Amino acid sequence: MSNWEYVELGDIAQIKGGKRLPKGEKLTKNRNNHPYIRVRDMNISKFVQLNQDIMYVDEKTQQKISKYTVRTNNIIISIVGTIGLVSKVHASLDNANLTENCAKIVNLNGVDSDFLYYYLSSVYGQYEIKKGIVGSTQPKFPIYNIERVKVHLPSMIIQKSIGYILSNLDEKIEINN
Repeated sequence: MSNWEYVELGDIAQIKGGKRLPKGEKLTKNRNNHPYIRVRDMNISKFVQLNQDIMYVDEKTQQKISKYTVRTNNIIISIVGTIGLVSKVHASLDNANLTENCAKIVNLNGVDSDFLYYYLSSVYGQYEIKKGIVGSTQPKFPIYNIERVKVHLPSMIIQKSIGYILSNLDEKIEINN
């Protein structure tokens, strides 16, 4: 670990916020092509994915918030409320809308997405996240502090090995559950 380097997340990825529903618009349980990912949809498993609890927006609302979508394997992090939940986007939610209470981590450069997911979920990553929380009445993890999160980064070969091993363990746990 002595040859691992510390980098700031903003130097290896781009952080983008989600979008609040326009005033007066409501989520619906009626299934359509426009799912909306909320913090409550993130759970203890690696992927946030389509399920019976996912809510949707109508076509009119989708047109207003269409720039705030996620793609398969994007990493998302909760930034308001329960701060620090980390998930990857499952293919079943490709192009889903993202709540303003989360941010997405995209355009990774020099970092493996599985490694980054596990790092941010680890005690080390969670410590870095907690350091960036501001506010007392309504705690929040602003984008500028997400960009400052320190990531302890090994070589790409080691990153891929760590991501592969931990992903395989997660898959086995999912199968057992």
